[in-house]
Amino acid sequence: MTMSIYNLHLKRHFSKNDLYIFIAAFLSYTLIFGFELTHFTLSIDEESFDNFSQTISLGRWGHALLRHYILPEPFVPFFTLSLALIILSISSTLATNYLSLSFEKSVAFVIVLAALPQMAYQFEFSNQADTVALSTLASVLSLQFLKKINIIKSLIFIILTVFSLSIYQSMFLYAASLLCIWLSLSAINKEIDFKKSLQVTTTYSILTLISLIINASLANFFSRYYNIPISDYLSERIGWKIASTEQILRNLSSFIWDYFSFNADYGMNLFSLSIPLVIACAIKILTKPSNKILSLLSIIALLMSTFLLYIGIGMRLPPRTMTQAPVVLAGLFILASILWRLNITAILASVIILFIGSSSSNKLFYSDYMAREADKNLSSQIINTIYSKYPQFKSESTPIFFYGSYTPFNSWRMKRTDIFGRSFFEQDGGNNGRMYRYLAMSNMFNAKIPTREQVANSRINGSTLPSWPNRDSISIMDGVLIVKLSDKLSQYNK
Repeated sequence: MTMSIYNLHLKRHFSKNDLYIFIAAFLSYTLIFGFELTHFTLSIDEESFDNFSQTISLGRWGHALLRHYILPEPFVPFFTLSLALIILSISSTLATNYLSLSFEKSVAFVIVLAALPQMAYQFEFSNQADTVALSTLASVLSLQFLKKINIIKSLIFIILTVFSLSIYQSMFLYAASLLCIWLSLSAINKEIDFKKSLQVTTTYSILTLISLIINASLANFFSRYYNIPISDYLSERIGWKIASTEQILRNLSSFIWDYFSFNADYGMNLFSLSIPLVIACAIKILTKPSNKILSLLSIIALLMSTFLLYIGIGMRLPPRTMTQAPVVLAGLFILASILWRLNITAILASVIILFIGSSSSNKLFYSDYMAREADKNLSSQIINTIYSKYPQFKSESTPIFFYGSYTPFNSWRMKRTDIFGRSFFEQDGGNNGRMYRYLAMSNMFNAKIPTREQVANSRINGSTLPSWPNRDSISIMDGVLIVKLSDKLSQYNK
């Protein structure tokens, strides 16, 4: 069955091929997230049943309202991630429509798009997997309305972009990179010139700026409405405010070079393929009789769009914020395939890239799974020691205070994996709130929280105790059961 998507103004109708493209995308994402789908693992930041206040304070009011009124809070194992993968697969299919790719190129595009495991760093947080997928979908949909722009299309673009921003503020850059792919394809096919390219880019920039202003205003409105102050989490990470320009430029160049020299975060080294892909594109473009400069500039802009957020913020950010990286790699792959006239070869190459990405992604999730196994063993040892020393202990009446932090042994933990493989007992250098919530959500222990006065006394009393695994690291002092994990206190041990 075919039908015209009138309100999206797609250049081609949906057909049976689109179903096949969707299936290719969904199977690819399933291969990337297979372990997490079948072995749900509680990760850092998933230990709270209610994230409404936190997400409002971070300016993610769209996420907060979706969770509060429509989607399950905080998540449902298997369901939330499955829904996210379905939405991402729809988004990928719509992206191929926007780019007007052939069937073979569309299949290769969605496979490579899924293959780079950047979304693994995003979907490690199950409490935002489906909403981030919706943000991605809105970002892709918004571009459909840039074609033959008018007032109504401009309004729809702004609405979709604001919706995307309200869930995850940097996701609008996903559309920016996708637009760069379209500009590159159009330049190579001699469908646009410098003037048209500048018009499209300017229109996108102006409408996006308006969307950013509207979203910031709405974030402030919902912050006041719910009486939840806006967090300074983002403002504190603007490097241009806290370091010299020279230092920032050195850090940025080092960070960008890491992504071009196989020294990026775990699993992200696939992005280094972008350099040979750019070279392959350049070789073919230079043999063309016309539009060489615009084609080359568009491809360079596509490549550098990966780092727009980092350049704007002025500091290294975690890999989960690299939302453009998959679409940039997929775009360069398709551009090279088109220029070199590769069809079946491109699909076979994309499958190889997918297998490499799947290996990395599933290893990341398994390291987290083993981290929870280690946390479970540590928790059981601590609980057994508590009841061994104090058989009459009652968790509902005696407060517990964790002093310091502890890193259980995890042989599967790898370097440069953001928070994959981290323990709840080590995060933030020791965070009692996380430990309490982890123990409760895991149905191991429902701890009574000490008062501020008890916390102050316990921070003093705990300094006299030996550290875990010494049996005497657990002691009841001034009516509070203290578990001393290490000698070093953090600001979150409270």
